[in-house]
Amino acid sequence: MTLIYWTGAWLAGIAIAHWLWQLGWLTCNRPSPALWIALVGGNLAAAIGRQPRLRDTRRLMLAALFLLLGIWRYQSHPMWPCLTPDNLAYYNGDAHTRAWVTVEGMVVDDPDVRDRYTGLRVRADRITINGVRRQVTGLVLVRAGRFSEYAYGDRVRATGLLEAPPRFEDFDYRAYLARQGIRSIMPRPRVRRLARGGGSPFWHVLYEIRHHAQRNIARLLPEPEASLLTGILLGVEAGIPRDLYNAFNATATSHIIVISGFNITIIAGLLMASLHRLLGHRLATPLVLGGIATYVLLVGADAAVTRAGIMGALGVIALQLGRQSTAIISLAASALFMTALNPLTLWDIGFQLSSMATLGLILFVPPLQATAERWTIRLLGDAWTHRIVPFLNDGIIVTLAAQITTAPLVVYYFRRLSLISLLTNLLILPIQPYIMTWGGAAVLLAFVPGLRLIAQAIAYIPWLCLAYTVWVVETTARMPLASLNIGRFHPMFLGSYYIGLGVLMVAMHRGVEWRLWARRLTHHLPSKVATGILSIAAILVWIGAIQGPDGLLHVFFLDVGQGDAILIQTPSGHQVLIDGGPSPAQLAWQLGRHMPFWDRGIDIVALTHPDSDHMNGLVPLADRYQIGMVIGSPITDRSPEARPWLTTLRHHHIRREIAQRGARIHMGDGVWLDVLHPPAHLLLNTQADDNNNSLVVRLGYGHICVLLTGDAEREAELSMITSGQPLRCPILKVSHHGSAGATSPEFLAAVMPQIAIFQVGRDNPFGHPAPAVLKRLAHTRIYRTDRDGTIELITDGVHIWLRTER
Repeated sequence: MTLIYWTGAWLAGIAIAHWLWQLGWLTCNRPSPALWIALVGGNLAAAIGRQPRLRDTRRLMLAALFLLLGIWRYQSHPMWPCLTPDNLAYYNGDAHTRAWVTVEGMVVDDPDVRDRYTGLRVRADRITINGVRRQVTGLVLVRAGRFSEYAYGDRVRATGLLEAPPRFEDFDYRAYLARQGIRSIMPRPRVRRLARGGGSPFWHVLYEIRHHAQRNIARLLPEPEASLLTGILLGVEAGIPRDLYNAFNATATSHIIVISGFNITIIAGLLMASLHRLLGHRLATPLVLGGIATYVLLVGADAAVTRAGIMGALGVIALQLGRQSTAIISLAASALFMTALNPLTLWDIGFQLSSMATLGLILFVPPLQATAERWTIRLLGDAWTHRIVPFLNDGIIVTLAAQITTAPLVVYYFRRLSLISLLTNLLILPIQPYIMTWGGAAVLLAFVPGLRLIAQAIAYIPWLCLAYTVWVVETTARMPLASLNIGRFHPMFLGSYYIGLGVLMVAMHRGVEWRLWARRLTHHLPSKVATGILSIAAILVWIGAIQGPDGLLHVFFLDVGQGDAILIQTPSGHQVLIDGGPSPAQLAWQLGRHMPFWDRGIDIVALTHPDSDHMNGLVPLADRYQIGMVIGSPITDRSPEARPWLTTLRHHHIRREIAQRGARIHMGDGVWLDVLHPPAHLLLNTQADDNNNSLVVRLGYGHICVLLTGDAEREAELSMITSGQPLRCPILKVSHHGSAGATSPEFLAAVMPQIAIFQVGRDNPFGHPAPAVLKRLAHTRIYRTDRDGTIELITDGVHIWLRTER
């Protein structure tokens, strides 16, 4: 228990130092190093020199020593350091002074690919400002283009505004980056690669393994299950759709998509079971520790993962030495080690939540489990107790124990309290081990050439568990009062809660030996595995029958925000995707929701024109789906913005056809696409050449047709009218999101639509749809993705049915 006292004093010293720094009583040079040496040395000498019988006094002196060391460690690495001209952050601009600079340095981390940009963490070594070049040190977060192909080890030059990270009303982004050593950002710079291949070969190999694993997951599973599994296995959460992530937060279940001690336990258990048999305990232990360390680094080594990795490693070492691994001692050791490396870790929200959740499991699972056993015996007898308590332990007791220690932090930081979390966790926690084990097995098998089909078959097991998890989370998140907005939670109440909880625990457990809580593995494994596999197979067949083709034509106007994406499914199950919207993650999520889970192919992809709100979602699509062919307007070849899309097509060897007026594409089942625009000679020198040469198609099936207009504007509409082509259709996808420059009265007179569908983003900055367009369509049934969500049109060639998401 001595280590616990030392760690507590150390953490208190760091917290006190932060407070003194804010008051100005502690600075970079005050107190001086000589004073620190005198204080620490004197305290250490006094602690060592005490008589052995004065044990309590010695403990107090050593605790005071760790308190002083904590203060000194923070002084050497404060949240806001004293900047000099040798620090990059010294040159940050602010609201009054704009700093236009050129920074050179090396990308020192795996690029963070988001929907609209790629984040590069650059270790700068040179800056040019006002024509003067000088050597500097420091990290800067550079936001490059979304489809820029940068990698770890690249040497880059970025030119743009150098700024301090902003502070938002509900989130201190500046402090968040400062904990990672980043005190400068360049939001919209011009970036140029100067050289490749720098950095450590170890990190190059590790990042390539991570990228390969991400590609395997994307090819094995649809969305959003693929992004969830990527988060669970690799710690990469950027691809999870925002609405789904908000649902996890509202139900207090986001912990399942965060790398935790459970992941480390699985990795350590598998390595120990295999290596101990092959090599013996002595040789296997270093390899197991290396495997844990490699996995921690592979998934990003954030504070929560590092804490879990240290605790797992200490458990393996204790097992090798034949010692009892006490969880609370391991937790204290990990906190001491991590804050010694970086004292700012103490303010990392992930570190705080994961540490408090682990503490809750250590302290409260045993008494809660004992209480559950007593009440179950009283109510149901011994026979039912052994069946019910393990179920309660997995679903309710573990959740309740973690929430006792984490709920105040969640309320303090996020200002919400989930009332549905116990129910949601009860329903989803029992199946999470299968996601980790079977998902990991499928991803590993996909690395081996020739085993792809086996990997795909195994991947259906975690897909079923993930799909069930998503359904439960989204369903419970929509329940009334699922999550309450609490408002501001004063730090005084937070501190009072934990002080009271600590006093209560000391009173309850005084003199009781702390023990490691471990989940008991299931018994009778072979028979249960066989039963489980048969059950999963039956469920998959049932879901497959539901999701299979139904003999009708389905057209999904996907809700992808301010952009277009239309999925067409023919009566026999062929797919055509027209445009992809602005967000790759949003498109992948929508396709995962509306395509059969086993279907990893799209027959035709059509890009109407190379605007980002139609094209960006398509660029990484070939990493997830096999694309049969691509069609598009010839205007794409004239646009510099289309370079990432054309590069993707060449890289994946996808056939591309140029669509022009008069072409007809037969899709089977009596479904066809007529190309109405652009003409053989493009419309040039218009107000918007890209829009006016947009691909326009007429989807036909039986007596029903749908006119899909891309972003065609007045010039294109006039060209189609004068061409004499049949334009009349009962369903019109309104052009250019309802812009005032399109959907002219003459065009509407030619089309005569009964139903008009707008693909438009909520609260978009363009004012779409324009009031004038809405007025022209006043006598038409109107559907909008910003209000109705995804709109599904179903037809048998005679009748039309419409379904909306909201």
